[in-house]
Amino acid sequence: MDNTRLLENTNLCYLSLVKIQEWMKENNLWEKNFIETKKQWQKELKNNLFFVDTKLLVIEKDIILLQVEDENVREYLTKTYQIQEQTICQKLFGENKHLILLTEQQWQETKEKVKEKQENCFILLKDEESIKSNLTKWLKKNN
Repeated sequence: MDNTRLLENTNLCYLSLVKIQEWMKENNLWEKNFIETKKQWQKELKNNLFFVDTKLLVIEKDIILLQVEDENVREYLTKTYQIQEQTICQKLFGENKHLILLTEQQWQETKEKVKEKQENCFILLKDEESIKSNLTKWLKKNN
């Protein structure tokens, strides 16, 4: 499952943990080492307080998985995130990224076997075009 197919499974701002697990497995992301990128992310956070309670888990093309401290941080970031907050991604990677927010518990579940229930993580889309496209899909699906 490539990044495009993963994003096709996005329902407005939610994405199933099962899809994340499939994507990680199919792209061999469990075996990849992101230590240097994680160090850069933490270093950059000192200059930008918006993502201060996050930890970079995985980066693959235009998708970043972030672990958030708890559900409150996840909800705050989702409610207050704006496309203008892509400054860290611009500085580190030279481009905007889709940000997927997982709690520590969700990350652990993804590493093991996702529970039967359909649990979702939050996704912050990188640009207005992606937001409009997903909103349009969501509206068509729910009408």
